[in-house]
Amino acid sequence: MKIPLLTHSKLTLQKSSYETLKAYWRGKNIPQQWYSDREPRTLGWFNDLRHKRYTLYYEYLARDAEFQYHAGERVLEVGCGIGTDLAEYALHGAKVCGVDLGPEQVELTKLNFQLRGLPYDEIKEGNAEDLPFEDKTFDLVFCFGVLHHTVNPQKGIDEIFRVLKDDGRAIVMLYARGWKHYLKRCLIHGLILGKWFRAGLNWKKVYNEVSEVHGHSPRTEVYTKREVKRMFSRFRTVEIHKRRLGEFIEYPPYRTFTLPPVVRNFLYFCGLEAWLGENWLIKAHKAAPPPKTSVFDVIFRHY
Repeated sequence: MKIPLLTHSKLTLQKSSYETLKAYWRGKNIPQQWYSDREPRTLGWFNDLRHKRYTLYYEYLARDAEFQYHAGERVLEVGCGIGTDLAEYALHGAKVCGVDLGPEQVELTKLNFQLRGLPYDEIKEGNAEDLPFEDKTFDLVFCFGVLHHTVNPQKGIDEIFRVLKDDGRAIVMLYARGWKHYLKRCLIHGLILGKWFRAGLNWKKVYNEVSEVHGHSPRTEVYTKREVKRMFSRFRTVEIHKRRLGEFIEYPPYRTFTLPPVVRNFLYFCGLEAWLGENWLIKAHKAAPPPKTSVFDVIFRHY
């Protein structure tokens, strides 16, 4: 008799957690809105968000998201937000679907597509941990900055694996323990400002409080590379790279200190992004890689 009661308790807790997440990620907390000071919900506003996203905030996305390389393919974005990234896939000829936890995000994404005259297959409410699609539906699943806020990130990754075709690929961004993590969250907010002590020595509570633009996130996880490898272990091929040096370098609209471009470019030139980056950019392929060729074959047998 105790088992059903425990199961019901867990389900109630999960439902409560989903509702808490849904309540937080709405209104002013829907990401990207603060990129622009133009009239909200206009074509100029959406265009400004797009411009700043790929030239200032997440320059690496213009390259790593592969927007121009999936024409004709079925592409799903999990956590579509305002629809900026999903629209880029559509602009380059992909057949796109998008899901998000809240109705505001769905409405904003549809408006973005409507104002820009872009087609889409489906844009609807959906939970990353229970995607409303059949198995093996998509060629590519894109999920940027979403799963580290979910109740069960591993379940979200398993769902991405499920809806991908046998030869499908996933592009996912998760928070990494980089420059921002150690300097801002741990040292400044955690120790110097004493938030770690007030949180009962619980680092996760500190992350939640200071991780997002308006703070007090219900859930924010930060991962090591080893943890990311374990989470994506079902995929046959996984590439993991650190991206983005962080807000102490490139967030002018957030009114924080910005280093001169020459200094920032020097840091990238020295390869420090691989050490200090605050994002894990993960590219995962369901299919097995081709067999490796030996150095001997390359030199003496090929060509």
